Amino acid sequence: MFTRYGAREVKFVVIISCSSLSAIVFSALYQKCFYGLLPAGLVLLLAYVGLRFFRDPERIPPEGEEKMVSPADGKVVEVCESENRFIGKGTKIAVFMSLFNVHVNRSPMNGEVVKVEHKEGEFLNAGSADSSQRNESSEMVLKTDFGEIVVKQVAGVVARKIVCGVQPGKKLQRGERFGMIKYGSRLEVYVPIGAKFKTKVKVGERVRAGESIIGEFAK
Repeated sequence: MFTRYGAREVKFVVIISCSSLSAIVFSALYQKCFYGLLPAGLVLLLAYVGLRFFRDPERIPPEGEEKMVSPADGKVVEVCESENRFIGKGTKIAVFMSLFNVHVNRSPMNGEVVKVEHKEGEFLNAGSADSSQRNESSEMVLKTDFGEIVVKQVAGVVARKIVCGVQPGKKLQRGERFGMIKYGSRLEVYVPIGAKFKTKVKVGERVRAGESIIGEFAK
């Protein structure tokens, strides 16, 4: 299954691949040369790699609305106290998505989107702490039963296309898709410092969007 956020790219890969394969097969048959079919293997490999970036597997969130799930696949690179312009001082959990991870982003909690704001910026390595403040980003403020949290999509060196597919007023379920960062990068979640919240991950851990528990609110 492919994500709707990458429909244009998927269509492009399919058209180019089919056109290339047709040309290769026609040429090989016309010249009656079996070895002329060898480039088809390279085309299929490139098509597989290109389509893999936009895969969108189903995910089932764990039971418990108080449990926060990861908004992205990847590796936890930061768990710390940090300042956020919408909620002030809070706990930040940052997940780095490599080129090999699923790039679809999911809501960490049930809630209503109250604000979405895009910010222009640089395109530093998303694995660095500086990228959080200096890179191009999109922030979504989500009003939950436990208070407001912020989900931040951060662009990177390769991943320069942020897609946030929701608008204020949209109600999201925990684990529901809300966008993607094409070709990887970084997702961050901010929880206000006064919230009764406990992190459940450490730096270096691998997580899966919509399934891995990264924190928990007190009931």
